[in-house]
Amino acid sequence: MPAGLPYFAWIDAGETTFGAEHMRWDEAVFSFTLAQEEGDPATLTAVVRRPVNEAGAMVGLLGPGRKIWCWFALDCGPALVKFRGRLVGIPTSIFEELVTLVFVARPFDVVAQKEALAETLRVLPYYDPVVLDKERRKDPDVVLEGYTKIWHYDRETHVLTVSDEITGEDGLVEFDGASETGKILYDGLGLTLTTGPLTRVDVSAEFTWTQQAVGTVDLTSYIIGIAQFATEGQAGSIASYTLTADSWPKNKTGIGDGWEVAEGRCYENYDLTLRQWTESATLEVETGDGQTIQATSTHSRNSFAIPPGSMVVGYDIKDEWNVSYNEDGDATGYSSNFSSTASVLPLHHITPTLVAGYKAERQCTELVSFSLIADVQPILTDPEDGEAMRIDDVRSVNLTEAIDGEAPIGDPRRRSYIATERGNQSIEHLIALARAHLMKRARVVEIAFAPKLARMPEITLRKNVSLIEPRVGEAVGKIIGYSIALDGSDGRVQCEVRIGCTIGYGGSQVELAGTPTYCSIDYVGTDYQQFNDRVVLFDEGDTSVGYQPPEAAPNDDGIDFLSALRAEDVIDIPLVVENPPRDQQSYILQATLGHTLPRTPAADEEELQKYYETTSELVGAALKQVETKLIFKLKSMTREFESDYELQVTDLKIPTGYDLEAA
Repeated sequence: MPAGLPYFAWIDAGETTFGAEHMRWDEAVFSFTLAQEEGDPATLTAVVRRPVNEAGAMVGLLGPGRKIWCWFALDCGPALVKFRGRLVGIPTSIFEELVTLVFVARPFDVVAQKEALAETLRVLPYYDPVVLDKERRKDPDVVLEGYTKIWHYDRETHVLTVSDEITGEDGLVEFDGASETGKILYDGLGLTLTTGPLTRVDVSAEFTWTQQAVGTVDLTSYIIGIAQFATEGQAGSIASYTLTADSWPKNKTGIGDGWEVAEGRCYENYDLTLRQWTESATLEVETGDGQTIQATSTHSRNSFAIPPGSMVVGYDIKDEWNVSYNEDGDATGYSSNFSSTASVLPLHHITPTLVAGYKAERQCTELVSFSLIADVQPILTDPEDGEAMRIDDVRSVNLTEAIDGEAPIGDPRRRSYIATERGNQSIEHLIALARAHLMKRARVVEIAFAPKLARMPEITLRKNVSLIEPRVGEAVGKIIGYSIALDGSDGRVQCEVRIGCTIGYGGSQVELAGTPTYCSIDYVGTDYQQFNDRVVLFDEGDTSVGYQPPEAAPNDDGIDFLSALRAEDVIDIPLVVENPPRDQQSYILQATLGHTLPRTPAADEEELQKYYETTSELVGAALKQVETKLIFKLKSMTREFESDYELQVTDLKIPTGYDLEAA
């Protein structure tokens, strides 16, 4: 069979390998077009004689039992261009002598293949599940957003792969313009600028997590250290006329936002229980006349151990005596009664313990922004007029929640995400998103040319083309489309190949170790080190762009839950003591000024009782106005924090597929 004529064989779906048995003519093909565009399956449009039965009636090509698969092959001389496809529609012009059939090389299991292939591509930094909700993670097309890749359908095997849109995986097809096979036809050459390149992509993203932690902080020393000095308390104690052991916070008492008392104990240094003692004694005295006189004394006391600094707010002394006489006027007996009463306001000396327990649930957000600039040739007079794009809809899921069994934040106590190794991978994903847009849009030049038929078996959408032609100069680009067509009217086979060429300046970025700012690398390695002027390539093996990993700089209240917390770490407003004992004393003395014990001879028990009651009321009312308070505020365990990070990113180096500036 001469070159340029096709084979056509109807086949069963299972005939997936082309063999000699398929080199036949089940249909007479009058004209055809075999074409494939980037991202789509190959299609075959064939014009054949209208199928009829012996009676001349139209045969239903899609009827039951009818074969709808075909092998098509075109002899190009040195090799065949082969196509396997499935009939996809009702033939057109069914009442004409010739009908048009359309076949597509689309795998019947395309969904399963795409899912399986997508799973292999879910790799950082090109794919990052933390910026995708659960439903979008299931979409296989989302996988390619960070890649400069596109789906590729093999026209023979129907195996689905991905192919890079800048550099083909299966090699280079060269048209050098010198050798006979390296020449292209004069007609069919064209060069167009499809669109203006992107010069910059501005990216902003939000990464959020719930900072979680539980633990305790012993506040005892902190409180006593300040309160003891302010109240002039004894060593390790707090002094007050109103702050007692009973008023100290008890366990489970809330003491702040997300705080409660984990351990609260307090005891009085002095026992203020009122105790009674009674002592009696009898003395017998013999007189000169042989008589005996008995003298009896009784001593009673109601008292407590008065703490140092206590105030006496009332005092009364009674001294009564009586002498009895006989008829002769001689003294026959003597009795006396002495009593003293003191009203004391005790100064409480308490020794407290306070351990605060916390449960942190704090919403943290890191706002990351950067601009990635493409190193591309301008196609406008003023390079400043280049297009820019903004990506500002990137938001993470809650990084505390597990994805595939592991929380992206790792330890939920962390203050920063993007400064971690996993956070750096999320940054690299953002760079990958911006890089993909810039790379694809840098493929501005599209060149179409007509190769000789003998070269068409080499052409696939997984290859690049190197073209040298006097009218366009030199170009290297990815094959983005091809077609082979036979016009039945003249029998000529026409071939076309289209390539997309980037217009970058080429070159590559270089990784820089940077200068350590903490201490020598030998001492701590790089994990805990901080650097100046460090540049890390965004992915191993890709030298197109680099960035400086950010240092953790959270805009929060400074609590580091990864360390043992001290009182100083969690105090928001420092402790102050309101109304220490000296202030209380002054206020009480002022409130009771002029209120004195009645000293008139007529003063009786009722008046004294009223005096004591009034004194108690005055002192009690005064104390309510000057209660001792220890006031401080603990840092909130439910606050929200937001930290801004502006990343330093290098320019994006883009290959020079075509030099617009060449003479």
